Amino acid sequence: MSSVLRKKIGAGGGIPPSVRECEALWRTLSITVAQWAQDVYSQSVTPKLINRKVLMGGEAASYLGKAYAFLPFGAQSSIVRAVALDRSAAAKYAACRLRQDAGSMKNAPDLFLRLMSEHAARNLWASASTCMSKDFVAAGSAKLTDLIAGSHALEDETSYLFTHYMLGGSGDEDSWLLEGDESLPEVYLAFLLSDIQKLVRRLHKESLPHPQSGQDGRETLRKRVRGSTVVLDAVLHSIPMTIGECSRLEVGQIITLPEVKMNKLDLCAETVNGSLPISQGELGAWQGLRALKLHAPVPEDIIKEIAEI
Repeated sequence: MSSVLRKKIGAGGGIPPSVRECEALWRTLSITVAQWAQDVYSQSVTPKLINRKVLMGGEAASYLGKAYAFLPFGAQSSIVRAVALDRSAAAKYAACRLRQDAGSMKNAPDLFLRLMSEHAARNLWASASTCMSKDFVAAGSAKLTDLIAGSHALEDETSYLFTHYMLGGSGDEDSWLLEGDESLPEVYLAFLLSDIQKLVRRLHKESLPHPQSGQDGRETLRKRVRGSTVVLDAVLHSIPMTIGECSRLEVGQIITLPEVKMNKLDLCAETVNGSLPISQGELGAWQGLRALKLHAPVPEDIIKEIAEI
């Protein structure tokens, strides 16, 4: 493998491009984490993906640091192989459960927070597993075990995708930093990389348009095109400028429009090839609102093109 390729892979956290660019996957994960946070904290949050990386199972302990990490125990299989909550997330959950201020958990022992966070971690594991697998059904007896201290760890030489989210307050991050909280809660999810790649292939297959034959396909295309939207601009005047002149524009500067006439405006449509004049009119008022009265019909060639679609 060339050094350039190694650098590119490293810059992307070792994540295959197909996985990194799968918007459906990352959107589903973000929605899942947000819904989980709403359920366990009774507060709307905006999850922020602050890191994603492919690591060997043996590197999990180093990557998760002091976070309280768990993985499924027993035969219950899931696409989610591990979850973790940092101390802030665990303390806030414990405070919610005990109906206390988050500041009261500032000096809580690690063992207490680890035990309290297991229930929230199980909910996160079950929620993410359900959202990412159509066939997953969480067993009522499913349990999690400590990932770091337990004998059931991730496989050392197997590749896993780790995702790391920070839970910002919806619209105002300070809403999370009340009652003595010093940092925003953070959570982790880990997946077997091969499972994620299978999921991405399925999502890509489901997103492909189904082929349609003959007239049915043409009618569908016609309806979609005719139902699409286009932006119309009422243009008083156009001024040609160089890029340099544009860069020197300042707030409060007056630009004269000597050729402007209120009874002569161009109605233009934004197209893939730029702005296209389609009619002319004059500016006025109608029922207390600004209005444009058309004076010229839409050009025949445009009408013909629309009719043929």
